Parts: sequence; structure tokens; C-alpha cells
Amino acid sequence: MKLIDTYEKDGITVEVNSLLTTKDSVIDIKQIFILNDVVYISFDTVQDRILMSETAEIFIWKYREYLNTLTKKVFTAQASCKCQTCQ
Repeated sequence: MKLIDTYEKDGITVEVNSLLTTKDSVIDIKQIFILNDVVYISFDTVQDRILMSETAEIFIWKYREYLNTLTKKVFTAQASCKCQTCQ
């Protein structure tokens, strides 16, 4: 088993420690791992506080509509504020 931090497919990116708020629940991504050349995503939800794992393909298929609405916000040191508080 190999742990990874990010999985991307068809322009959709899923990252470890992401909180995804869908119309049905809040999903907390706990782990992304590769086992026997298959990528799995482990997560729990606010309603079901048990760790669940699905293949990344199934996870993305189930939540595709929501995941397509996400926009990635990137924070870089060059674009950040230069004040003492932000440094």
C-alpha cells in the first residue's frame, strides 16, 4: 500500500484532509492510497462517523456533479500580503 496526498482524474482533484460539503453531507477525506494498482479514497461523513473506503473512480462518479463545481484557490508567497502578520 502506498499513501498519496492528491488524486486527479478528468480535471477533478481530491486531496487528503479536504472537507467537501455536498447537498447530502460533509465528507472528510482521510486517506488516499494505492493498493494493487487501484486508487482508493478513505473518508467519513458527519452523519456516519465511520471510516469508509471506495475506489477513486466510484468516489468521483458518485460526487462528480459537486466536485465539478469546486474551484481551487492557491496561496503563494509571491502573491501574499507582505505585512508582519502574514509573514
